[in-house]
Amino acid sequence: MRDESEQKFEMSRQSYKQKFVITILIAALLLLSFSTSSFASYIYSAVMRSYIATAEGDFYFTSDLLTDAPTVPTYHVTHDWTTAATISFQLRNYEDQLNVSEKQIIYNATASASGSSVNGTINPAGTVGQGQAVNLTVPVPANPHAPLEVTVTATSTYPYAKTLRGRFIISPAVSYEVAENTGSPVATLKVTLAQSAGLTRPVTISWQAGAAPDMTSPIVINAASIDLVNRTLTTFLNTAAIYELVFFKDNPAGNYTSVTATGA
Repeated sequence: MRDESEQKFEMSRQSYKQKFVITILIAALLLLSFSTSSFASYIYSAVMRSYIATAEGDFYFTSDLLTDAPTVPTYHVTHDWTTAATISFQLRNYEDQLNVSEKQIIYNATASASGSSVNGTINPAGTVGQGQAVNLTVPVPANPHAPLEVTVTATSTYPYAKTLRGRFIISPAVSYEVAENTGSPVATLKVTLAQSAGLTRPVTISWQAGAAPDMTSPIVINAASIDLVNRTLTTFLNTAAIYELVFFKDNPAGNYTSVTATGA
């Protein structure tokens, strides 16, 4: 009877060992399968990242005026503001003629804080780099006598995202400023002429009733014409220069602001 009990106990122990070994083998197989899958996924992700990095390295979206550098270039433009201003630049699908994008590039270009925006494409043409002229319109600002800063942004939306920027400061050909003159016997007009291809530029100055220009000023002495009745004079002033003209006031307590200077 005892031998039979021992025999049953031994059989039970052997069966437990077999089940334990099978459980260990199944766990090992599952772990190996999971590890292989994870490793394969890691390799796939690494290869894809490497491929994308290589593809982006062969992608070129450049401009003659805009850049993706941290320092945004600044350009000074002169405009009379009799009409809207136009900012023109070129977008390219190449860095040089040895480094050209092979795919079509889709982009968007915008002038802000005020201005137009355009969408466009640059199509590849073999190994030859292509460029496309872009013109953005900036409407006449509320104060056309002060410089206006416009930021131009061009962003490629396909096949890769890249942003180019440039800052344009549009200055009127002739700008002016009248200093605060309340309580002063005079009002001083400062006229600024932007740099231009021409050495001189005709300027018309007008003033309000109760003010009289300093007749000894070279601006008045050299005036091409002067009308004291209608309170205007036209003179030629050098470009890229700043002038001041003093006006004597009938009423020192007033602030004479209706003194203006415009390009003729």
